[in-house]
Amino acid sequence: MTMLRKVIALAFAAGIGSTNLTFADEMTPEKLADARTKVETAVALANIAKADKDGEAMLVAARMLAEAGPVAEQGTKVTDGKPTLMDAGKMAIMAKEMGADAKKADAVASTATSAGETSRDGYWYYSCDSYNNCQWIYAGY
Repeated sequence: MTMLRKVIALAFAAGIGSTNLTFADEMTPEKLADARTKVETAVALANIAKADKDGEAMLVAARMLAEAGPVAEQGTKVTDGKPTLMDAGKMAIMAKEMGADAKKADAVASTATSAGETSRDGYWYYSCDSYNNCQWIYAGY
């Protein structure tokens, strides 16, 4: 392993140091990056859909978040060491209220519930360092 690869591997390990080891073992760096991108995109899309009152966009965001796993709501307080999580099922219901296809919204809501958004031992949260470099990080409980 070249020195550059060792430094990159160390930096990556430091960035996910608090990650649940079971989750980390199941995820390759490529899959972890893909999941992080899905979370980033879904949260951004949910914010846009909420502002524009776009039910179809909210439905897509809810589906993506249901697949990505638990995501902490930005700006909420942590209680007893656990954050307030975004609820993909509620987002699907909100999408239906905004005019999205009712059958699709119900399917996403049931998927979110059956997938057990809180069944993992961790969650995604948004963090920024002192240089204002921000990213979504998966952390274990």
